[in-house]
Amino acid sequence: MTVVTTYPNLTREPVDGDAMTTATESAPRAPLSLVKEQPQPIEGAVVEHQGEALRPTLIESGTELTIRAREHVAENRLYVGWTVRGYRNLVSQWLEARRDDHPQMILSAKAELKAAAGDTDAESSARKLLEARREAYKLHKRWHWIKTGAWGAATTTGVTTAVVVGGGWVDVLLSLGAYAVGAWHGRPGAGELLADKTSGLIVLEAGAEDPFPIADANTRDEAAECVRRALVSEGINVASVEAGRRYAWGWEVTVRLKKGTPADLIAKAPELETPLDLPTDGLLCQPMRQKRAQVVLRLVEGDPFEDMPALPVRKPNSLAMRDKALIAKRMDGQPTSLSFLGVHFVAIASSGGGKSVTLRTIGDVLTACEDVVVVDLDPGGNGLEPLAAAVGVRVVGADQMHVIEAVLEKLLKIAKARKTLVGKLGMGDNWIPSPRYPAIVALIDEYPQLSQHAKALVVAILRVGRGARVQIGLAAQEATKDAIGAAIADSIALKIVGPSRHQDIVQVFGAGAGANGWRPDRLHPAQGEDPADAGKVYIMGGGSTDPLIHKVIPASPEEGKQRADERAAAGRPWFDEESLAAADVSFDDLDEVRPHVRLPEVVELARAAFTAADDPQRMTTEELYEYVASAAPESWGPREDEEAEAARRRYLKELRDTAAVIAPTVDMKTKQWAGGRGYYLSTITELAGEEAPESG
Repeated sequence: MTVVTTYPNLTREPVDGDAMTTATESAPRAPLSLVKEQPQPIEGAVVEHQGEALRPTLIESGTELTIRAREHVAENRLYVGWTVRGYRNLVSQWLEARRDDHPQMILSAKAELKAAAGDTDAESSARKLLEARREAYKLHKRWHWIKTGAWGAATTTGVTTAVVVGGGWVDVLLSLGAYAVGAWHGRPGAGELLADKTSGLIVLEAGAEDPFPIADANTRDEAAECVRRALVSEGINVASVEAGRRYAWGWEVTVRLKKGTPADLIAKAPELETPLDLPTDGLLCQPMRQKRAQVVLRLVEGDPFEDMPALPVRKPNSLAMRDKALIAKRMDGQPTSLSFLGVHFVAIASSGGGKSVTLRTIGDVLTACEDVVVVDLDPGGNGLEPLAAAVGVRVVGADQMHVIEAVLEKLLKIAKARKTLVGKLGMGDNWIPSPRYPAIVALIDEYPQLSQHAKALVVAILRVGRGARVQIGLAAQEATKDAIGAAIADSIALKIVGPSRHQDIVQVFGAGAGANGWRPDRLHPAQGEDPADAGKVYIMGGGSTDPLIHKVIPASPEEGKQRADERAAAGRPWFDEESLAAADVSFDDLDEVRPHVRLPEVVELARAAFTAADDPQRMTTEELYEYVASAAPESWGPREDEEAEAARRRYLKELRDTAAVIAPTVDMKTKQWAGGRGYYLSTITELAGEEAPESG
């Protein structure tokens, strides 16, 4: 029996500046890449069973068995009743197969026709459905009679031939066979088994205001009513619901709240997925910035990214840094194109979230630019391995930390030197990338694995490098304070976050972002062979202002290598001589850099604080500790029930005690000056065993 679910009160409506391109004269330069035991059975012929002694059937006498068999036959009257019931069951089966589900389907169509009274389009559709189901029933009955006739003719022919040719014994055997078939189909319980054609599924009729699945909505009015009922069932006070565009993956619906806040609705999103019958994390909510009472709901029933475009073919030196390049597809079908001119960026995604794929896609864009030198730094992996041939400088591996630090030091010097060069070269306020004077982009994967000194250098570059077009692209698996400090989050304009943790939202997107619909924590990283949401990201910046899901267009390692080889053969830009000379640096001596003895953490953090601040002449202890607590919160941030001031004093005491051991001649008393008290740069550099650089 089929149970039809109806939804009352639903009506049906029809759905309604140029880059400089001076060619370099020098030859293409090769990139630098440096159980208990079982109880024994009870023996004997008598077994206790519910207090009564019973003897097993095997030791019953022959007389007893004969008596029992005779009683059984007499009781069942030679199974005549079984045989009659069996053939009656077979006739019922034949009739049931003749009807099948067609009568019920016709009744359902009649119900729809009755419900559509007054709606011309719906009534016409229901009438056509009724006629189609009647014709299907006629055709089914016709074929049922044809099959019955064919089987009947074959059986009759066979039996008649056997009776005529075989003689009396065949007649007896056929009669006994027919008798046995009937008895078998009429045995106790067989009728019930044969007659049970139900599905085992029970669906309750929906009440006048009960929610129903969004998949049952065919028109905009039905979709709006579906969402309204779901919201009311969860206690959301709704003023109006308007269904907008329907996509291949689901519906977009705008809700206006009568009272309350969008955050109340967003907090209810997981509960709303049940009455709407959506997949887990299939309800996305976006409050409208212009109207606080309005929230856009996206009901995702399927995958918005089933039809992904291919990664565009980018020929060598076919792009300029200012050009917008396709890197992803947005869930509403729009392309995601970004320009990286003067933009620092960060990519956050859990393991299996597609972070490395995102970096590789961005690297494909940058290595196709005629005016960009790409620097690949990765202390924990293989970096941009497929694109290695088109990378300018490449340093990977945890044992190469000293070289990574050296590269970052050189990039910082170049960024500072270019401040004086922009005027001399007539570029105005900011460096203008060209093949002759290329921009520099350092892509740093596994950023949390950098040393404290390297992290401080990155922070310094972020602060001074944008105008000089010495840019940073960071990637990490999480965005905790010790991984991506507040200074970094404040300095980065383009933020790309894939499957991640809830706390990463605040650290990267800012306080309140989750309540405004930025929820990458509801994306799921790949698990085994299941890709889940790997490669799906939220993008803030670069022209993207709405919390919509994007999916990065991947570049396979093989494809990346082929492209990189072509670009290397065509020639890639190199650091301009003017910048190298003004910064007094060279990248030809990286193989000469030797590892150095690491400083105690307290000292390294103090030195890193000055480096991150661009080596000012002095820093107050408050400024110094602010960086330390952000860079190493687990070690030096306030402990449970500890005030920040007490934590600061604890750190400073440890700094002095350590200095007394490693450099007892260094005066670690704090100095007083107008407006503050702290340490001079010269004191900290002496403690670190290096010469003080020129003040920033």
